[in-house]
Amino acid sequence: MFTSKDKQVSKRINSLALRRIFISITAGIITVQGAIGVLPSLAVAEPADISIQNWYNSSVISVPELKPTWTAQADSYFDKDVTYSGVRTIAEEGKVFTFAGKKLVAMNAKTGKRIWSYGNHLNPYIVYDNGIIYGLSEDQKPYALNAKTGKLKWKSSTSLFVDTRDYMKALKAEKDTLYAINGSTTFAFDKTTGNLRWKTNEPMAEGSGTDYLEEADGVILRTFYVQGALTSIQLSAFDKKTGKKLWSDFGQGEALQIKDGLVYSVDYYSDLMSDFQSLPERKFIVNAFNLKTGELKGSREYKWKVPGEPPYEYDKKKILLKESKLYIEQADKVAEYNFDTYKADQQPLRTFKRPYGENWELAEILQERLVYKNTTTGEITGVKMTNGQQIGWNGDAPVAQIDVYGNGIYRAQRNGTLLSINLTTTRPVFRVKTGGDLHEATLKTDGMIIIQAEGKLIGVKIPASL
Repeated sequence: MFTSKDKQVSKRINSLALRRIFISITAGIITVQGAIGVLPSLAVAEPADISIQNWYNSSVISVPELKPTWTAQADSYFDKDVTYSGVRTIAEEGKVFTFAGKKLVAMNAKTGKRIWSYGNHLNPYIVYDNGIIYGLSEDQKPYALNAKTGKLKWKSSTSLFVDTRDYMKALKAEKDTLYAINGSTTFAFDKTTGNLRWKTNEPMAEGSGTDYLEEADGVILRTFYVQGALTSIQLSAFDKKTGKKLWSDFGQGEALQIKDGLVYSVDYYSDLMSDFQSLPERKFIVNAFNLKTGELKGSREYKWKVPGEPPYEYDKKKILLKESKLYIEQADKVAEYNFDTYKADQQPLRTFKRPYGENWELAEILQERLVYKNTTTGEITGVKMTNGQQIGWNGDAPVAQIDVYGNGIYRAQRNGTLLSINLTTTRPVFRVKTGGDLHEATLKTDGMIIIQAEGKLIGVKIPASL
């Protein structure tokens, strides 16, 4: 039996032994019954070469979450190289038209209930005009359907197939004609019968056409990318009845305005030829052409200077005509002009500071606000035209798609949610879970928004506040 004193001695011996073992361990060696062993080295986390966290927003915006009224499956084309310049889903007449199982289907926008379906293996492209849905069959032949019933009105016997290097396709419904674009080739179909009226090509463009097409007073305007000593945009005019080319002008962009028999268009060629690095002077030239003949009837010059010292950077920005007002980005400001009246050395009516930061491009004028889009991130910001204050409609995740209807801004975000923001107050209104990373345009009809997420459509009733 151990006495109390023996137990105290034993505790001191054990304590000393543990201390020696601890010291031995820290030295990397332990002794056990006379044997000596080396401990394996401890595992240490390998530091990253670069570690960067994206502090997009430190907190999630607290806002009411709305439950979808309905959800429906739809074909997804996010991972495919679809070159059609148009839309694969349309919301009109209180209906949603989309593709499911490679068929064109119509659904009730309020309930998501399917109304009708048409076709099979259709090209994922449709346009709507005056109660008619126009699309393209698998063999690229245009067709027309009654939007209410889905009944086929006609299918053309002419295919849009053109063997070119540019397969930009688009359908444009104008008055009594359905125009189809494939690269630099233009087709004109009778909207009532689907019969081909004419087909024409711009050979100088070598297939490189844009999706711009505008009809006015018996003339069709289109733009093309034309290569030569310099590559630039070209404006061309064609006779509506025959498709015969009437005139073209190298370096001219699409029409800013067509009025009183004149086409007003920006001259981009003169800008390409300017010595922008040495001279601070900048200008936008707007030429006026006779719509039918292409005769130059006059020119306007809007001038400004860029600040700083040479060499100057190329700073030619956006030009935008909104009703009777012309807006031109000029270095660090936006200038507003009255487009209905012009005189030499015309001064702007007022100017506004551009938003702070890089990559902002003027996109639209909404409710006395200059709306800018960021060409890198897809974000938008605004400048109040009443006082020049910069405002933002920020979310809590990177954006995949932004659409604006009236007072509602709809941010489809890359965290599986759509965030709605009031345009005038900049306050968030509601959130909807979409479960998608990528999104296409949010649509609106009959008091509903239709969210296009990956592989599905989501119908949500719009609150009265928006």
